[in-house]
Amino acid sequence: MAKRVKSAITLVIVLALLVSCGNAPETEATSEETEETTIATTTAETTAAETEPAYPGFEYTVNAPLVMKSSSNTKPVVFYRDVNAIKGRITYPEGNGPFKTIIISSGLYGRLGRYSNKVKSYTERGYAVVEFNFQNGAPPPGYADPEYLGDFIYDEVLDLFAVIDSMKFIPEVDISYLYLYGHSMGGLVASYCGTMRQDQIKGLILVDPSFYAADIMNFEGGETITTDIYPLFAECGIPAVLITGTEGSFGEDPHFFDEAMEAFPNIEYVVIDGADHHMDGAASEKVVERSIEAMTSWEVAEKA
Repeated sequence: MAKRVKSAITLVIVLALLVSCGNAPETEATSEETEETTIATTTAETTAAETEPAYPGFEYTVNAPLVMKSSSNTKPVVFYRDVNAIKGRITYPEGNGPFKTIIISSGLYGRLGRYSNKVKSYTERGYAVVEFNFQNGAPPPGYADPEYLGDFIYDEVLDLFAVIDSMKFIPEVDISYLYLYGHSMGGLVASYCGTMRQDQIKGLILVDPSFYAADIMNFEGGETITTDIYPLFAECGIPAVLITGTEGSFGEDPHFFDEAMEAFPNIEYVVIDGADHHMDGAASEKVVERSIEAMTSWEVAEKA
């Protein structure tokens, strides 16, 4: 397949990534923290000027997140975009930070707890993990795809941007080592965000990403994000690993992954035998292992 030309990307483009991920969570999401929690004192605030977007149309404000106190290593967190609350949590490994941190961009309508097995495995290996609910994450009756998928993805991109910007307020997070983990539709979103935030993100972990969705994105009004994703990917200067399975993929047609592999300048392709789109069960640990191998190799290469 001919390599796509790295065409200059207009400043208006942003991401389009999503993927269906409606199955039950890997482990039952814990009901809200049962122990008494108190809000940590914080007065820091990011103004609109401080978060001046690199691309026109990506304007928003970010307030410092509220991190709750908890007796466990998992702390409930409230992030903010334009004063709107984004519910999340951060799980720390044992020891003293700051920690290298993975931010999870969930599949379509994924909720807190969906990736709990992977969170546990990552923290056991020394990484902090941030999970959050996209503001548009509540599934409609019948679990139908959004009518205006382009606007839906654009909104998730802004949420992920806001969470990334919030990391500087959390002292336990090593902001020099931020990684994006994106599954299904969240893989598309993470690809856009990582490509447009290369100064903040060290690498991308793309788990069965829904690149095909860019072809079917529509908009209620004017286009808010690009649907031509491969020229955008060609401008990505950070490394990525694309993980899929042999037993069914939401890539739908293999050419979507083929084109992504052609476009990304630095990407590794991993196929897990027997894994399906949801990457649960035995595949869950394999995803963690292969992604950690990738992150370790990126860090070694950077130091070299």
